[in-house]
Amino acid sequence: MKTRSDLDYIIVLGAHVNGTKLTLALLERVRRALLYLEENPGTKAVLSGGRGDGERISEAEAMYRYLTEHGISPERLVKEERSTNTKENLDFSLRLIGSTDYSIGIVTNNFHVFRGVAIGKKCGCQKIYPLPSRYCSWRLLIYIPREILAILKDKIVGNL
Repeated sequence: MKTRSDLDYIIVLGAHVNGTKLTLALLERVRRALLYLEENPGTKAVLSGGRGDGERISEAEAMYRYLTEHGISPERLVKEERSTNTKENLDFSLRLIGSTDYSIGIVTNNFHVFRGVAIGKKCGCQKIYPLPSRYCSWRLLIYIPREILAILKDKIVGNL
């Protein structure tokens, strides 16, 4: 899959933080975002994720710290720190962007990108593109079935 260049925004979907430390899933997402932002200096990023149980900082703050420590200007980063799930990630992030007319990339792990883009479309985003990050772990045995169940649930409740 060829990645679209020069998107107006990317939305990096959150994943759990252990205290202040990025989990493997979130680390892979933020590494993918870093690479994209380095290659596309006109693109801004919305870092989307609130603070849950066991997290001393929000997922957005953890991503912000990583990206700024790796040379991305804070002016290119927007923190969305209220969301607790993928639907909220996209709803709240799109509100911060202020329009669904921008071209937007969804950065999330490869097993989750289809659902992230589908929910973004349902939220009204017309120009939305996948930016999958890799994820290699035995946890895929848990995450892939969970993702399939989430897609089915989203279909039933109308998120997709």
